[in-house]
Amino acid sequence: MPFCDRVICVSRAKYLPSRNRGIPVPKDPQTIGEHLRKRRLQLGILQSEAARRLGVSIVTLSRWECDKVYPTWPQQTAVAAYLGCDPFTNPALGSPKSNETSSVALLSPEAPSNIGQAIIRHCLKAKKTRKQLAKELDLSPKTIRNWEMGRRQPSDSLLERVLRFLGSDRALV
Repeated sequence: MPFCDRVICVSRAKYLPSRNRGIPVPKDPQTIGEHLRKRRLQLGILQSEAARRLGVSIVTLSRWECDKVYPTWPQQTAVAAYLGCDPFTNPALGSPKSNETSSVALLSPEAPSNIGQAIIRHCLKAKKTRKQLAKELDLSPKTIRNWEMGRRQPSDSLLERVLRFLGSDRALV
């Protein structure tokens, strides 16, 4: 059997690995997490380096990449700069699973029909979290979440106070 002294070297820089620790690399990313993972692998950096660039912990970046948690509003500018585009303008991307409401990316053009929708709309427009709104209203975030989910309704006195704060009318109830 003849031996050969030739060695062929092919640069793999432009090719992404097909799999990395059992998680497939997205070819056509559909969520924020897939976009983040693809960009990190294109740059050839570890999660620790990507997390440092984004200014978050490694655990947070991992949760974003797995689409378990959605980046909050203050973090979205850093994510958009890291990706080189703004994926948050596309409401089809991402399915938030954090302290944000399930309709964080969707803002219906019609007027809100209940207090929960009015609160969600206000938080989206003001770019506030539920916790920030609860602090301003001097309420529990769980109370506001129950209103948003339709599990509970505010008392009449609380409803008046919340409606004044939101600048809405009484027709929501």
